[in-house]
Amino acid sequence: MLPCLILAATMSLNQTATEETSQPASESSASSPERWFFMKLLQGSCAGNLLDCGRIQVSGWSDISYTVGTDRHSNLPMGFNYIPYDLDLQQNWLRIERPVLTSGTSDPSFGFRFDSILPGTDYRFTTVRGLFFSQLTANNGQPNRYGIDLIQFYGEAYLPTLAQGLDIKLGRFFAQFGVETNDAIGNALCSHTYTFVHNPFTHTGILTTTKLTDAWLVQAGLVVGSDDFISAVDNPTFIGGVKWAPPKGRDSVQLSVILGNGRFDQSQNFHNPEIVDLVFTHKINERLNYSLECLYGWTDNVPDTGTADWLGVPNYLTYTLTPRLNTTARLELFDDFQGQRTGFKGLYIDYTAGLGFRPCKAITIRPELRLDYNIESAPFENKHGLFTAATDVILRW
Repeated sequence: MLPCLILAATMSLNQTATEETSQPASESSASSPERWFFMKLLQGSCAGNLLDCGRIQVSGWSDISYTVGTDRHSNLPMGFNYIPYDLDLQQNWLRIERPVLTSGTSDPSFGFRFDSILPGTDYRFTTVRGLFFSQLTANNGQPNRYGIDLIQFYGEAYLPTLAQGLDIKLGRFFAQFGVETNDAIGNALCSHTYTFVHNPFTHTGILTTTKLTDAWLVQAGLVVGSDDFISAVDNPTFIGGVKWAPPKGRDSVQLSVILGNGRFDQSQNFHNPEIVDLVFTHKINERLNYSLECLYGWTDNVPDTGTADWLGVPNYLTYTLTPRLNTTARLELFDDFQGQRTGFKGLYIDYTAGLGFRPCKAITIRPELRLDYNIESAPFENKHGLFTAATDVILRW
């Protein structure tokens, strides 16, 4: 029996950035997760009752894409849909979670989340040093096409009486900056920006989120580095940020930082970036939303380069046509000044236009057209430009 699965990529980009990326878990889990096919299938059974008694939800999705374009073998350094002319299972995602309670009680609340790509091609980008890292060289020195990644697993505590609520995570969790996110259901478009693909995806350590007022949130954490999990490249790193989002306002602003030693580890061939990221969102009207991200990153001790830096400026404009259909335009400028991030220096320009169509609650289809161009280098199979047409289908269970 096939479920009629997936998600609303028809959510506006403001919702995407707030719910999945820039909004801390203490708020995003204030209400219980929606029940999808698997939980409904178990409803009334012994297993279902046990899960309900423990406030545990099990869900997931499959994200299948197909991309064609002017490159025949690989769309890199564009990602994650980097494989042209072949059906691609990007994510087969399992999520098990027990959300913390953030309202209705003054007692502490405890929970957890476990997210895993089992399997998918997206693992190639998100896998961290120290955790299944050998998959990236297992195919005669090259990455396996499909792999697994335990991309998120953390315990969580919520203390409602400290300030207006203090949330604490301990484990591996998504990076807390930017507009886009690792899980396919949190993004408006099928493809990703260079700003997302060529910056950290996850951190391992401890993260606190404090709600100071209805409008102000502060985050602070200590992690072992970026895209690292307890390995020889551990580097104590501070992550933090502040967010201003008035409950009845049209605007929100979030400033985030990653600050560590900032040195490229030449002996381990490992990157320790430092990053400052600013996200601004504006609700133009009930249907039209705008998001702007400005990211600057840098690192030193890079062989033959010294200090390398890069700048990313993605812009999103999302218009909701109907409850089941939205359209999104994205214009990104990404300058890889020395070529340390992508392998090719120069200014990348990415223009993407796409739709998010939800024929039913559990299925989302996201077709898009995209044009990439590097002014200075020729990264796309010795060409300056790349044109792609892609679509993906997310089946949510």
